[in-house]
Amino acid sequence: PKELDIYIPSHKIAIECNGTFWHSDQYKDCTHHFEKFKSCLEKGVQLLTIWEDWIIHKPEIVRSIILSKLGIYKNRIYARKCIIKEIDNKTCQEFLEYNHIQGKTIGGTRLGLYYNEELVSVMVFGHTRKGIGNENCTELIRFCNKLNTQVLGGANKLFKYYTNTYKPSKI
Repeated sequence: PKELDIYIPSHKIAIECNGTFWHSDQYKDCTHHFEKFKSCLEKGVQLLTIWEDWIIHKPEIVRSIILSKLGIYKNRIYARKCIIKEIDNKTCQEFLEYNHIQGKTIGGTRLGLYYNEELVSVMVFGHTRKGIGNENCTELIRFCNKLNTQVLGGANKLFKYYTNTYKPSKI
């Protein structure tokens, strides 16, 4: 009884393109999108849900996300060839605004992964926000790579650096 906008069997990936009007809570039950996600997951299919406003306002990020799920990258970098630096708020915000679908955020600890002096990956940690969970925990707020770039082992390298350096009790 459910349909998918795009299905790519060779990659077991489905893509839903949701209009902000017809897919709002006014027309869809609040669990509709999550139930569709779970149904796909049960069948071994990864569902990418893309919203109309993302396509309009951040088309390059949407394109990069889809291509990365298909294993298509302009650049491949190995994290072992990168160095970690704590980055300032301005650098972090600019990188996230250009490379992350949700854009910039507030966070206490901002880590950057550099390859040949170029920032290629960012991870942001902070105190858990109200309503998300235990407020005594640390939350991984954002992570992303530069558009059209795969940083093999990048997330793991940044995460390990954070846990080894700051020793949070729970993330």
